[in-house]
Amino acid sequence: MPYPLSAGGNKWTNYSTYICKYYFPKYIFPQTKVLHTLDWNLVKVAIRSGIPVIYEREHNQYNKYDPEIVNSSLFQVAITVADSVKDNMIAMGIPPEKIVKLPLSFNSTFLTRYSEAAAQWREKLLTPERNKLVVYSGGLYGFKGVDLLLDVAQNLPQIQFAFAGGKPEQLKSYRQKVAAKQLDNVAFLGYIQHESLPSLLQSADILAHPHLSGAASTFTSPLKFFEYLASGVPIVATKISPLKEFQTQNIIAGWCKTDSVDAYVKCLEATLTKYPRKENGYPEQLEFARQFSWESRLEKILSYVTVDLAKLS
Repeated sequence: MPYPLSAGGNKWTNYSTYICKYYFPKYIFPQTKVLHTLDWNLVKVAIRSGIPVIYEREHNQYNKYDPEIVNSSLFQVAITVADSVKDNMIAMGIPPEKIVKLPLSFNSTFLTRYSEAAAQWREKLLTPERNKLVVYSGGLYGFKGVDLLLDVAQNLPQIQFAFAGGKPEQLKSYRQKVAAKQLDNVAFLGYIQHESLPSLLQSADILAHPHLSGAASTFTSPLKFFEYLASGVPIVATKISPLKEFQTQNIIAGWCKTDSVDAYVKCLEATLTKYPRKENGYPEQLEFARQFSWESRLEKILSYVTVDLAKLS
């Protein structure tokens, strides 16, 4: 930055205002062929500067979009991750033909096999008496089914459960819950470095996706689900709407109704029996996952860009 700015201040010294109105037009736009952004203010500045735009939106918008902007030929495409957000974008003024639903995607490093590191995770987390491992990776929020999974663990003391992720205060709270429930088959691992996460996922017998019903289940992005797919490990997932299209696909997974400990326990046990762990993963799972890599997603997005990029050189 040419000079420091605070996140507060008035509209002329606000960080976001400076970035959108001054920094990008002077330092970024002269070298920009197409702008891909989540920032609506930046979209407006880019289009008024003659820059084609790919706009991403992950959550609902509660103000009408500027017709001058969304109807511009430079407004190439609006990408969203969920049907509910797509409906909201239409209601707020974006032309339906300019909207495409594409889920978020995973880094292709998740497709690389880490057999030795996965074996080390199993050695660390399992015991001779408890040789099956269920892994949950993600935020430690009730709506994601974390509390439900603790109740599942209480019903399956012969299985080890490991949770990756969470903020310090969340970890403290959940570790206290584990102690109160006297669950010696549950481990909260905390934040796992990105380079170590694929091997942890690959170490599991089952990857847990216990998302609850409710408003959050209608627009949550299945990014974590795709990382699970890329591990090649069997998945046990609840039937939330963003995952509906995958329930009929040829993937290695068990599906159960939401919000039910009993249903999840039965589904997990059945999936363990039907799909024993494979050290190198299930090949059909790995092949299916490839279409959801970031590289594949970028190709799909660029296919909707109609401006001639060569002429913008």
